[in-house]
Amino acid sequence: MYTFALDIGTRKVAGILGVLQEEKIKIIDAIVREHHKRAMYDGQIHNIEAVTAIVRSIKSELEERNKIKLSKVTTALAGRDLCIQTATSEIKKKGEITKEDISFIEIDSVRKACEQLTEKQKKEYYCVGYSPISYIIDGNVIKNPLYQPVHDYLKVETIATFLPRMVFESMLTVLKSSELEIESITLEPIAALSVTIPEDMRLLNLALVDVGAGTSDIAITDKGKIISYGMIPKAGDEVTEEICSKFLVDFNTAEKIKRTVSEDKIIESVDIFNNKIFITYHDFISAIEDKVNEIAKEIADTILQLNKKQPAAVVMVGGGSGLNLLKEKIANNLGLPLNRVGSRTPLNILNLENLPEELHGTEAITPLGILETAIHKRGIGFIDIYLNGEKEHIINLEQEIKVIDVLTNRGIDMRKLYGKPGNALIFTLNGELKIIRGEKAEHAKIFINNDEKDIYSPVKHGDKIFITNAKDGQDASAIVEQIITQNDILTVSINGEIKNILPEIYVDGKPADLKDKINDRANILIEKTELLKDVLLKAGFSITKIEERDIIVTVNNEPVTLKQRNFNLKVNGFDVSLDYKVKNMDKIEYKETPSYYRIRDIIKNIKKTTITVKINGKPYEIEYTNRDIYMNGRKVGEDEFIINGANIEVKMSEIKPMLSSIFRVFPINREQMKGKMLEIKLNGQKAGYTSEIQDGDEIEVLFV
Repeated sequence: MYTFALDIGTRKVAGILGVLQEEKIKIIDAIVREHHKRAMYDGQIHNIEAVTAIVRSIKSELEERNKIKLSKVTTALAGRDLCIQTATSEIKKKGEITKEDISFIEIDSVRKACEQLTEKQKKEYYCVGYSPISYIIDGNVIKNPLYQPVHDYLKVETIATFLPRMVFESMLTVLKSSELEIESITLEPIAALSVTIPEDMRLLNLALVDVGAGTSDIAITDKGKIISYGMIPKAGDEVTEEICSKFLVDFNTAEKIKRTVSEDKIIESVDIFNNKIFITYHDFISAIEDKVNEIAKEIADTILQLNKKQPAAVVMVGGGSGLNLLKEKIANNLGLPLNRVGSRTPLNILNLENLPEELHGTEAITPLGILETAIHKRGIGFIDIYLNGEKEHIINLEQEIKVIDVLTNRGIDMRKLYGKPGNALIFTLNGELKIIRGEKAEHAKIFINNDEKDIYSPVKHGDKIFITNAKDGQDASAIVEQIITQNDILTVSINGEIKNILPEIYVDGKPADLKDKINDRANILIEKTELLKDVLLKAGFSITKIEERDIIVTVNNEPVTLKQRNFNLKVNGFDVSLDYKVKNMDKIEYKETPSYYRIRDIIKNIKKTTITVKINGKPYEIEYTNRDIYMNGRKVGEDEFIINGANIEVKMSEIKPMLSSIFRVFPINREQMKGKMLEIKLNGQKAGYTSEIQDGDEIEVLFV
């Protein structure tokens, strides 16, 4: 089966059919045609329709002449806006190095080179070629690692080249419109170098300069490897435009003058006013010398920039390299002898058979290099994948292509597939670190032909990938109310009504409300409400007008201090102060009524007199008061209100208890009394209720 190579240049398009026969490349057919009008500038397609027309004509003629149908093609792109990345890759290995090992490590290095591009470049650039710079086996540099023994590792350093998507996509549009599928692609300097400077010659520090119509592509070799690529957007068309300007002729006329002029020939032509003009070789050189020197200087400067030093020689290829003046100027600008800047033609380079005359010149180097790249399958292939409805041309380096490769090609940041979890809210609560987690993220879902997969799932030509948007989790947030626990709340009964008393809350030292938002790193202090006065205030009671004062009285010449209030306050039935520490489920009684003290409130601790008597044979203890109470000299009863500063005296009296006092301790069964009379005997004698009793008396209670 024939291999179809296509070189779409700024000035010419070359189509070549070839086949590998016994280590020789046999040319089956070739067509070289010039653009009818300037459809390309500096290697970039500007008129897709015009370029498509010439490609279709070459394809059709080759098909007709050779009775075949061409559907696949290998081509190359110029080096305009070239982006270079070098990368290394390494595998651990013991044994013999296989083709698979080399393929894997080269592919991995290209992937790493892609990852080194900036975010902008990832979106706008394609990888269009790569070259291994060096192979290292266990620390030793080696030219060809295939079948070599390895004990530890194999390492490769690769130089990868990238071009703008617009350059590549316009090329794809032309090929698609010409009913051609791109089988593989390379870069013009890579194709030219592969045939111009074979591996053995790369031991020399050489600069390859491919001077086309729109660009001058540059590649540098040294110590057996390609060390750099470069490009300047100036070449043969710049010289042609200078001829147009100096002699007032159109572009095609100027191009004809450039190709036919010689030292022993005078060119006759007409300018744009139809005036006859005669151009000698001297006139021609004078017209273009400054421009040629300008181009030569830029080429030389780029070579020195890439090589960091003067190269051993410069190898010129491409249609523009036939201009001897350009070689002289490059030699001068590099400080090289003129014999160190020269051209190489296909006749003395490639092992070719049946090479047609139109491919004998230096301009045929690049198209023949593309053919050689295609035949030996050193180009980069592509497959088409649809990503969210848009077609992606994915580099196919004979490896298993995964979803991640498609995303890398599109320039999608892998981090965007994974939503970020919401930020946690961190704060301290009463000195203890607290964390409220943010909301979980929702990661992007990946579907291949409607089946859910992951980024490492393989894809094939024509697959349709759909990726949902990732969703970041919401940041954690909270208000003060949400961090209050039941233990922080005091539950009490106030005047019979259940109340929940909230704690005191401070955020960063300032009082906070329940609805206040908690900021990250906040310092929160929660103090449970305990003092009774704070409980009453939080329950809605006003205690600003309550009063409490000390009154002092003397009891039997001993001072007694009493708290007098204009309110009534009890907890669980006992009088308490406002500083009482309230406990959970305490029963609080609070009334805004004044409190007063009676005599009984302060003399209740004064011991009363008791006697023991027997009633119906059983002993009973009888308590009686044998005291007189005086306040400020006046005899008073126990219910008398106390006044501030009062002098109270309690004196013992001679009054004996009466018989009637036994009924405080001796119960009477009223059922026994029905229809009967109560008879009481004291020490065997009948007695009345007012009879005095004393310690040791015996009493009988009878119903008769």
